[in-house]
Amino acid sequence: MSVIESIANNIGKKTRCILNFDDDTEEVVIYGAINLIQISISFLLTAVIGFILGVLYESLVFTIIVSILKKYSGGAHASSPGRCLFIGSTISVSFSLLITKILYRQSIWDITVIGVLCISISIYTIIIKAPVDSENKPITSNKMRQRLKRNSIVTILIYSGLMVIVLFIFKMSSNIMYIKIFECIGLGTLWQSSTLTKPTIKFLNKVDSLLPF
Repeated sequence: MSVIESIANNIGKKTRCILNFDDDTEEVVIYGAINLIQISISFLLTAVIGFILGVLYESLVFTIIVSILKKYSGGAHASSPGRCLFIGSTISVSFSLLITKILYRQSIWDITVIGVLCISISIYTIIIKAPVDSENKPITSNKMRQRLKRNSIVTILIYSGLMVIVLFIFKMSSNIMYIKIFECIGLGTLWQSSTLTKPTIKFLNKVDSLLPF
């Protein structure tokens, strides 16, 4: 058991003692605590790398979008917290560089179509696959599975609303940063939903196995 899992288990047990809830709720608390701790560390690491490479804001938006959805949908898991943080930060910064250097220069029509496709594919994938747990922390409760799937779908719907708002603000202000935010939300959602599929899981497992630490 990793340090993060140990901390999360302690949080779950102490919260259960205070609030006196059942086993299923404790499992939800532990599951959420693990994700919250990893999100916090990943956020800091991505901020540092993003700042160095000049994509601080894009990297942070992308990381937040992916992390919130992953909290409910699950997805591919690295073999250690260190590898998870490295892979997650690398993915966030890489997508941010792609958006900053290439994608934001597309026409508003192309950008809108890409966003709609990202959300459509993501919702379909989430409905079919979510949630995807890990061998070390399997989801044994059917009630919890249903709750996580429902929360995953709601999260994507909220992202869709945010994308509409951001696009509207861009049309009013012509500030290119809103286009980058729009693309970060769309591609972040698409990437996280893809981590529920076998091809992406297989790819990330291969990357994981090649890391020297």
